[in-house]
Amino acid sequence: MVTESVASYRQFSGSLLPEIADRHAWIDEPVTRACEYFHSMPFFGFIRKMESHREFKPIAMELYHYAVAFPKVMGLMLGLVSYSESYMTPIYAEQIYGQRANHRLLFDWMIKTRLVSGAEELNRYIPGVETNACINFAYQLAIEQDRDKWLAAVGFGFERCNRDLFSMVAPKMYELGADHTCFDKYDGVADVKVLDYLNDNLDSRRRKIILSKVLEGITLWAAMLHSWIGIATMPMFDLDGRVIRRASLDCH
Repeated sequence: MVTESVASYRQFSGSLLPEIADRHAWIDEPVTRACEYFHSMPFFGFIRKMESHREFKPIAMELYHYAVAFPKVMGLMLGLVSYSESYMTPIYAEQIYGQRANHRLLFDWMIKTRLVSGAEELNRYIPGVETNACINFAYQLAIEQDRDKWLAAVGFGFERCNRDLFSMVAPKMYELGADHTCFDKYDGVADVKVLDYLNDNLDSRRRKIILSKVLEGITLWAAMLHSWIGIATMPMFDLDGRVIRRASLDCH
């Protein structure tokens, strides 16, 4: 069980990160495997092949709405936390703080690069089904108030996907002469650190439930990112993080 003394602000040295990942290999290894498959999909190839930052506009429009929503989702998680788990308050508050201005930084970049004419263009934009599905997935977890599911699926899974996205986009924007601080905000370790806040006494069945939820989130993230470039896909993963081959419906 995580105690108040454990669930507090802690400084992690780089040398501790492999130790954390090893301690939670039951979740880290399948998620890493699923993300490796995700990286082989067309979205990341699209980013690599961009020849102008303007090709990023459809992605940025959706990403803005995602970034607006997430501090609110995290605020709900914080606002509903029980007194018995109030020791998690600084952790949730830290998550909100990290997300607080992401949409404004992205907006500044979009204005600076003339991708949008102003806030009204963004306000009129209707985000896609897949973007809303990712946001609603997090809302569901916040309402459920299952600390382990939240930390694993949002704090670890979603943050891993966030990190992977921006670690690809940031150097590409620099290459295109369109770099901005909004793309340089991930240190590459935040997703691993959160694993040490999971309950210490998770039995095999509980671990499978949590892992299933994390992989569901990665499925939704993959579907969301591909929808931003006009591709409909939803890769699903088994509990080893390997993609499940499914028959597809031919509508032609």
